[in-house]
Amino acid sequence: TMNKAAIVTGASSGIGLALAQALVADGYRVMMADIHEARLKQVAAPLGNAVETLAGDIAAPSVSEALAEQAFTVFGSVDLVFANAGIGMNAPLLKARPEQFDRVFDINVKGAWLTAQAVARRWVEAGASGRICITGSEHSLGYQHAYSGLYTASKHAVIGLADVWRHELPETISISVLCPGLVATQIYDARHVPGARTPSPDALAFGQQVMGRGMPPEEVARKAIDGTLAGDFIIVTHSVSRPGAETRWREVERAFAEQAPPTGAHDKYDVETVIAELTEKARLRDQ
Repeated sequence: TMNKAAIVTGASSGIGLALAQALVADGYRVMMADIHEARLKQVAAPLGNAVETLAGDIAAPSVSEALAEQAFTVFGSVDLVFANAGIGMNAPLLKARPEQFDRVFDINVKGAWLTAQAVARRWVEAGASGRICITGSEHSLGYQHAYSGLYTASKHAVIGLADVWRHELPETISISVLCPGLVATQIYDARHVPGARTPSPDALAFGQQVMGRGMPPEEVARKAIDGTLAGDFIIVTHSVSRPGAETRWREVERAFAEQAPPTGAHDKYDVETVIAELTEKARLRDQ
């Protein structure tokens, strides 16, 4: 239909901009949101009437609420939500500061949750269907490198949120987590991030060189849209992200094998079983 509509946060650059452009090419009308108002208006202009923009900090509940309200008012309905706004943060955990922690979690976790919540609430109230995609990272799956602790923790948090949500939401609403590897974006250009130290020119230049070698965001956006429409829970983009995930799983597997082998002795502690038994007891008592 002509009325397909989507919301994309973090839409003024990188994966978010590539998502907005691809969605418009696919016939969607798109609500583009970003904290950088001037840049947002500049990149939205070539997309013409197919897009609307909203500038604001997605970590503020008033902004996510306004975003959903405006999208549903202007478009009538919304089919897809890409909660993509995110920031990088390079800080060794021994030296990182509380305000850096707060900023990373505010945007990467709370912002994503608020964006999806505001839309999902409207879908549930209307009995409508829809699809949500939250941008995680290969860091969500077990990949890690030095100084990425706060970022990695935020991306683990996102997959936890999404995992519970897919069981809480009705079957008409799907949730996906996009877990890309290195992408050619400005995510580590922390000059725009409150609480971030301005990196030295050398560090900034090297960071930009590294990111510049990443996958084109257009390629990632295509995989994200296709995976979201297919209802895939985890969407991966880079085969090189796999060893980190395998290492993590092998550690989990070995821990269970060595420390808690499946003898049946612990079956009585299974939470689902305990809840079911207590619920049944209460039901019989109340009859």
